[in-house]
Amino acid sequence: MQKDTYDRKAVGNRIRENRRQLGITMKEAAEKLGKVPTYYADIERGNCGMSVETMLAISSLYHMSLDYLILGQGEKEEEDGQVYSEEMEVVYQLLNHVSKKERLYAAKVLRTFLIACSDMGADDGKAEEPMADGRMGNWDYERID
Repeated sequence: MQKDTYDRKAVGNRIRENRRQLGITMKEAAEKLGKVPTYYADIERGNCGMSVETMLAISSLYHMSLDYLILGQGEKEEEDGQVYSEEMEVVYQLLNHVSKKERLYAAKVLRTFLIACSDMGADDGKAEEPMADGRMGNWDYERID
């Protein structure tokens, strides 16, 4: 049976990787967590441990389960417990920092890109539906210009 161990360096690496993927600076992360930047930097380097409250705050900030944060096991989770990928989190964080107008424009660009990818697959005889539930074609957009 594998023994689960707490490796502060590995935890720090997971935190650092998630922060970088989201494009957040160490200073911004420390501010969002209500911690001083030097303490946050020590956490990422694995030089110090964390309280349960700090682990919960980091878990929430980066949408990671505690199993993933502490042990590197499991998946990242949304607030409602659904599993999602790191790529989706990066897109979410990027869109979270822009205006509604920019989000709507980004959604249109992404939809166009997915349709183009689907069309490319049709040329290869390997066409797949972009989204199984058909949501892509049913999005309503407000006029941006």
